[in-house]
Amino acid sequence: MKKWVKVLLMVLAVVFIAVTLLVVWQWKNIKSIYVGINESAEEIVRQRNENQMKLVEDVDSYLDGSIRKLTPEEKEKIESGKVKVEEIYKQVFEEKYNEIRAEREENNRVSKTKDEIVSQYMMQLYALQSEYTAKAETTIKQGAHYYEELKKVKDKKSARTDTITHFTPIVRNIEAECDKKVNAVIANLKKELEAIGAETDIVRTIENAYAAEKQLKLSYYANKYLK
Repeated sequence: MKKWVKVLLMVLAVVFIAVTLLVVWQWKNIKSIYVGINESAEEIVRQRNENQMKLVEDVDSYLDGSIRKLTPEEKEKIESGKVKVEEIYKQVFEEKYNEIRAEREENNRVSKTKDEIVSQYMMQLYALQSEYTAKAETTIKQGAHYYEELKKVKDKKSARTDTITHFTPIVRNIEAECDKKVNAVIANLKKELEAIGAETDIVRTIENAYAAEKQLKLSYYANKYLK
């Protein structure tokens, strides 16, 4: 076989693999957008809340102690949309962490328990979730304004294309930044649990819940802005 033919086949193979991986990677996003357009907003919110509550139940089962249950008032605020579920759980884990830390300091114990470690990092993860949800919503509002301004001088199709082109890298940067910080928190959580000889299966549970939340949030925004 001639050398140039071999090179061409190698290039085609690399391109084929790259395209295949891209399609596989994009499939979850496409599916999330499809769900967002076809499901009701209430159903998507319900699934997001259910994902968060399932994670908290799993964490609660992992801990030696227990975290407090949500009050009827907190549940009502979540269901009515007055407050985001991550804001409530950040508060719950912050209360748990402060309680355990105060008890350890009062008893002059140096080592953290797994309950203190997990509560600390869950608090940090929910803080990041609130921070980047706010960033995403701000960016979407900016995109909507950008699109409306473009429609004054361009047709709708061109305005939409230009808006997507302009904001796609911005959104990807926000996602990458969030992923980096979340991965760092999870890595530190695993490291501290290993240091005290605790089981680390909860780490995988948290990673799965985070991945599910990202897809559900994409469905949520697709339902809100593309439907």
